[in-house]
Amino acid sequence: MLSKDAISQLSQLKSSIVADKIYAEGLVRPTAKRFGFVRLDDGRDAFLNPDQMLRVLPGDRVKISLTENSKKQLEATLESLLETPLKRFVGRYVRKGPAHFVEPDLPPFNRWLFIPPQERTNCAEGDLVACELVRHPFKHDGKAQIRVINRIGRPDEIGIEGRYIAAKFDLPSEWSEATQEQTQSINIESLTDSERTDLTALPLVTIDSEFTRDMDDAVYAERDGDGWQLTTAIADPSAFIQYDSALDQTARTRGSTLYLLGYPITMLPTELSHDTFSLIPDEVRPALACTLSINAQGEITEYHFQQALIKSHHKLNYQAVSDLLEGKAEGDDSYATLPEAVRHSLAALQECANARLEYRREHALVMEDRADYQYWLNEQKKIDRIEKRHRNSAQKIVEEAMLATNICAGRLFKQNPNTGLYSGHIGFRPERLDDAKQLAAEHLPELAESDLSQLDNFQALFKHLRNNAAQNPDLNVLLSLLQRLQQAGSLSAEHQSHFGLGFDAYATVTSPIRRYQDLFNHYALKAILNGSKPPVEPAELAEQQQQILVRGRQASRQLEHWLLCQYLSEQQVGTVHFGTVTGVSPNGINVRLNDIGCDGFVQLSEKGKPRPKFDSRRLQLTTEAKTYTLDETVAVKISAVDVAARRISLELVDQAVAERLQAFEADQ
Repeated sequence: MLSKDAISQLSQLKSSIVADKIYAEGLVRPTAKRFGFVRLDDGRDAFLNPDQMLRVLPGDRVKISLTENSKKQLEATLESLLETPLKRFVGRYVRKGPAHFVEPDLPPFNRWLFIPPQERTNCAEGDLVACELVRHPFKHDGKAQIRVINRIGRPDEIGIEGRYIAAKFDLPSEWSEATQEQTQSINIESLTDSERTDLTALPLVTIDSEFTRDMDDAVYAERDGDGWQLTTAIADPSAFIQYDSALDQTARTRGSTLYLLGYPITMLPTELSHDTFSLIPDEVRPALACTLSINAQGEITEYHFQQALIKSHHKLNYQAVSDLLEGKAEGDDSYATLPEAVRHSLAALQECANARLEYRREHALVMEDRADYQYWLNEQKKIDRIEKRHRNSAQKIVEEAMLATNICAGRLFKQNPNTGLYSGHIGFRPERLDDAKQLAAEHLPELAESDLSQLDNFQALFKHLRNNAAQNPDLNVLLSLLQRLQQAGSLSAEHQSHFGLGFDAYATVTSPIRRYQDLFNHYALKAILNGSKPPVEPAELAEQQQQILVRGRQASRQLEHWLLCQYLSEQQVGTVHFGTVTGVSPNGINVRLNDIGCDGFVQLSEKGKPRPKFDSRRLQLTTEAKTYTLDETVAVKISAVDVAARRISLELVDQAVAERLQAFEADQ
């Protein structure tokens, strides 16, 4: 038996060991192998050996003690589990003998998770399933347990990709009973015009895609001296949806309409978004109207919002309007019979849009035009063909009208603090601001010396680059680099400028059928107009809605990339394309195929050959033959597509050979 002195000495020794430990906190990062890392809060990585890795899951926040190995590398020992974000996930059902598992869709994590007998369902090998964690492995000798909460379907079922991605990102697919009851109770004809201006005689028109049914904006313009008077009428679902009602809560949870390929998820029930609130031709609808005075130089000199009753006089589509304005003979013949008032309005809208575009080039920032890609699906909900589309004049008309309206909303919110949600963009990421200054100083020292965290200076820098990049390759490279050092746009309850667009204040109100931030901003605008208090402080919503928007974008990108991988694997392996370098890493380059719009990777580091030289500051990769930089054009061949891993592999080909191959294919 130990004496009291011995016990006291052991206790003191244990306390001394604990005191000498170095503790830290961080997030668990798995690898494709059995080991992993903990990304510490200070940005460093600490190695987790395979035994330690068995006790944690991807994204776990842990407390660890740190040691240093013989190679001076940090190693982590788990001390406690602080938080685990992994509650629900999707994956593939697998069996090994009598045991049942799920292989989670959490790359690069590649461990199967056990389903105990009492949690098993009638799933078959290979089924895609949604699961939840029932026992964390941290305190159970590394043995996690899960349950299957929903069988999504077999991998070969029609439309499985959309259902799987919706489950992966926990996107809502059902309407609550309260939401359905409120939807059925809405009667558009019960709306009175006692507090609304009657604008039904104004020849407003909608201009959208030929497939659009949720039409939430109509436009009209007329000459006003040397300038124009522009009217935008925005659908007003807030006329019937009160804040915090069942429909409002549903819209707030969904955040926006997601146009997932083959699997759209609307923010509001389709009977509302496609009918009751949609600006259908010849139907009276409640609207939030904005009337803007725009001078000959394209400057907004006056504006005012009002609650109105409007009627769309025609549903027009982008291509037909563009053909009409450009006098193309192949235009839609039915547009030749449009009323004179509508034709005059379209001409005035085009003039006004051109003036606004020139004003923005001079006083703000104009983003470069980028092509859109129309993916046509077959009956199996797979991509059948891809059509590259460039923006036409009609799309630019609508874009300028909506930008102008949102600018006015931002100005109004700035005059009335703590009312609406701003769409902001702070320019460079704070941690990369010094890098941006140093890069700019190498070519434009006079601009780099200014404070680039200020809108005017940021705007001056990018305006100079965009005006001169075409003639100066060095400035084009600099522009590409600086664009990648910028922060993503975000929602803010406090006034925030939009550096990317060059606007002092910007708040979106033009898509309340499709985006909750716009619907909320309608509540805020109407409160200002009525002299009442907004329904809630917007600070409560900004972060929540931002997270929902990010989740929706990720879901859309992943589904699109999955379907593209299937399409390429079946029809495009071996074909040659021209592409644009969108990323540079130590091992190769990312290339976006210009005709298809998807991204692939060119591996440039090979075993047995000298390793390419990577310049992380300028994002350049130099091989024995060439230096690759951002945004340059290269010719590539699709060499392989791994659909399961969603990986597109490319090979570089000689540009002259690519041109000859494409010319040959065009002649066939």
